[in-house]
Amino acid sequence: MAATHQGARHSAAHTLAFSSSCQTIRPRLLALAVQSALLSLLGAPLSQAQAQSSAPAGAPAVAQAPAAPAKAGDGAKPRTAAELSEIVVKAKADEAASRAGTSTVIGARELGARNVADMADMARYAPLISVPGAASGSGNIWDGAGNTSFNIRGVEGNRISLEVDGISLPDAAPKPDGTTLAGFGVARDYFDPQTFREVRIGSGTTPAGAGAPGLGGSVLFVTKSPDDYLSDSVSRYADYSFGYNSANASKMHALTGAAQLGPLRALAVLVHRDGAQADSKGSVKVNPDDWHSDSQLIKFNWALATGHKLGFTIDNFDTKHARAFDNKQGASYPDGATQDSHTKRTRYSVEHQYTPSGFALFDTLDSRLYTQDSKVEDQTRARYVSRGQTTLRNIETGFYNKSDGLGLDASKQLNAAALLAYGLSWEQQDSRRPWREDSTVVSTGAHQIMVKNRMVDMRTERLAAYLRGELSFNLGGHSAVLAPGLRGERRKLSPNNLQGYVVALPGAAKEIGDESDFFLTPSLSLSVELTPNFNAYAQYSRGTRLPTAAERSGTYDSFSYTGSGAGYAVLGNANLKKETSNAVELGLKGAPAAGVELSAALFHTRYDNFIEYAAQEPDPVNYPTLTYGLFRPENVGQASTWGGEVSSRFALGRWSAPLKGYSLLAAAGMQRSSARNTQSGKRSELASTLPYKASLSLAYDDPALRGGFSLSTVHVRGKQAREDVIGGVSAARFAIPSSTVLDLATYWNLGKHASLHASVNNLSDRKYWDYASSRALPAGSNAATLADIERQVRPGRNYALNLKVIY
Repeated sequence: MAATHQGARHSAAHTLAFSSSCQTIRPRLLALAVQSALLSLLGAPLSQAQAQSSAPAGAPAVAQAPAAPAKAGDGAKPRTAAELSEIVVKAKADEAASRAGTSTVIGARELGARNVADMADMARYAPLISVPGAASGSGNIWDGAGNTSFNIRGVEGNRISLEVDGISLPDAAPKPDGTTLAGFGVARDYFDPQTFREVRIGSGTTPAGAGAPGLGGSVLFVTKSPDDYLSDSVSRYADYSFGYNSANASKMHALTGAAQLGPLRALAVLVHRDGAQADSKGSVKVNPDDWHSDSQLIKFNWALATGHKLGFTIDNFDTKHARAFDNKQGASYPDGATQDSHTKRTRYSVEHQYTPSGFALFDTLDSRLYTQDSKVEDQTRARYVSRGQTTLRNIETGFYNKSDGLGLDASKQLNAAALLAYGLSWEQQDSRRPWREDSTVVSTGAHQIMVKNRMVDMRTERLAAYLRGELSFNLGGHSAVLAPGLRGERRKLSPNNLQGYVVALPGAAKEIGDESDFFLTPSLSLSVELTPNFNAYAQYSRGTRLPTAAERSGTYDSFSYTGSGAGYAVLGNANLKKETSNAVELGLKGAPAAGVELSAALFHTRYDNFIEYAAQEPDPVNYPTLTYGLFRPENVGQASTWGGEVSSRFALGRWSAPLKGYSLLAAAGMQRSSARNTQSGKRSELASTLPYKASLSLAYDDPALRGGFSLSTVHVRGKQAREDVIGGVSAARFAIPSSTVLDLATYWNLGKHASLHASVNNLSDRKYWDYASSRALPAGSNAATLADIERQVRPGRNYALNLKVIY
């Protein structure tokens, strides 16, 4: 089970469930956070004087979840003196983030042991975390399929930031033709987890710091490095891995190689996978999906001189799917539809790390220059029958994002009691989402070309800076750390190719123009060391999310079907406000006793100005032909979420010698929510609120490193989504039943040069659904809706293995 603890950068806010009095406290917290961020700079000389007389010798230590016993190839190897120096400096810069908030950290060893192949596999055991997905054939015939984001404490989509090595992945693409911003027509499967060193999932509003902030949470994927395999005593490394998963008949072949030549270290990770559609315990056949993927990670690290390290990275992912939407078969689509999908992401980056000695401005400076090109292309074909006429539809859709950027992150230990971290980032992104249909009338051979781009071509420029301080002091005989932070961001949107925007409504392009916006988000945390390695903390974070280019200009119209005289349309909204959050948390974390690790938190977060599509009043002056309706995104939602979660690990051998190597891991999370539509006045629960989830694992790791096993159970309480007042959906939803799923995993170290992991998932062959992916399913009232429900049943008993041979 993944360790849930305080992570390095992506720790995020848990909040205490306050009453309505929180609204009166919030402005004071906001002002205090801003003032404290400035005082961390101005108060450095005073802090230095205090440190000489009363400051603690060091920052409070923070307990980390121990890793399973490692062997060659797991990245466990001796560090050089230079590497240890860098680690110490970085640890000091990250200590404030590690004292407050909760992160679920999944290392490469665990990713391999679980045979993790995508985002959905990462959140299996973590409380209040899930990965919603778009099921094959669940939308229109031109919509794609796959994992769309993470759901963290009931918030998902573009309210969760996703990054690879600090570089943002493209936004989730909503479906304006479905008049929803809660569903997405393009997946975000832009990577292969085999290239990751670790995954850090931060829960709650992201505190001020480096990287892209998340309104409801953040996920950082960290790729492997040559330093994970090489050291002064190890100059070459190579391994081959073979994996198989019966859940989707997938096979994996992976080669990893690392070598050192003088001051240069190099790494190459090559991964190939192929498989089919995921199996289902349901009674209805799922849509076919034959796929394959290739991923390459190449890195060079060059120790230029003392204090200087230069890095170069090539990160490439390429996958293709051949899908058949058999569930679309009917009177309009006698054969259903087929779709060829191609997803590709390529990133080139140059990294430089500078660790001078005695420099006034910083102890470390990490700089990064990058370019990233991502695309999703779908080509859909179908025979369509309407009003006695048969046409062959050939629809080409895509989502293209190209970004270039620069990042600078610095830290300075001002004195024994004061640490300062600050940084600057700039990014320019060009986004397109074309939609083109070429329909052929079978009887005449005539072609009808339709261009219905889903958004305007948009250039986005972001400039952001952050400042975070750490002030250590004595509080009633206990070591304490106050950590204020402040982040500012300026964004500019510049539309292009307006002549292709809503061709049937020429006046719509006049609404789109250059836009710029700015925001400040403070954060403030206080941690107190109750006992050595065990802290109590309180944290406040404010979050802001600017409307995406798709929300500003997303569009769809019906005129190609209804004719030019009258119809309906979905347009963007250039007047959208920022979405905001105010998050408060109280928590405990660390090691309260020998052999015990604990992380517990209570959280409360208020969200304002949630964006969703809403029907508009008729506009006969500007849009006289829109007699069937006009829809736009509006700031219509307010929501609050509150609850608690706990994660713990017990090393049983600490109390009984015969139980040496045995451990017990337990985690649970529960939340509640409220939502209000500010236009209609309706109130209900936030539709994406996750149900209660608990997991328990008994694990054994042989002290002699010969192998081990774990038996895990995950229980999720049944839940039926209530009326979605923000999205305006009142139809009854499918009541997802509770589930208890057992998993058994084992591993063997076959000498020094091989290891084998094998697992049986859903050991008891239970029939169950994932709430985050299936909550919007209509209640089963006819054959079609019942079939959709059955298609989304998760796989029954399935097997996975991973064999690694090490050179």
